[in-house]
Amino acid sequence: MPPKIPLPTGQELEILKVVWALGQASVREVHGELSKTRTVAYTTVMTMMNILKVKGHVRRRMVNRAYVYTARDTRENVLSRIVKDFIGRVFDGSAEPLLMRLIDDEYVSPKEIREVCRIKEGGRS
Repeated sequence: MPPKIPLPTGQELEILKVVWALGQASVREVHGELSKTRTVAYTTVMTMMNILKVKGHVRRRMVNRAYVYTARDTRENVLSRIVKDFIGRVFDGSAEPLLMRLIDDEYVSPKEIREVCRIKEGGRS
């Protein structure tokens, strides 16, 4: 069995989201995207992307004297692992308390609830 890749931290996930959105990205491209919403040092992005590589979240290849990074796993698979871990740690493995909290705190609209029920009943479009 291959070694389990650790879940990404919040900062790592932020970078992965940029890589997923772009398909592949250099440090400069990721830095440019992150800089649109907050101040972040180029060297910090470079360090974080190297950590993502070491942890096994991304692979890189040299293109025109710059590394280009691609995600090793899909967004859906990584997010699924994060949700499963969260439910396991916080809700003892049961999704029901999470769903109730989302509904009670109005994070989920009645329309979204109907859509989930429709999908669950096999009406996914």
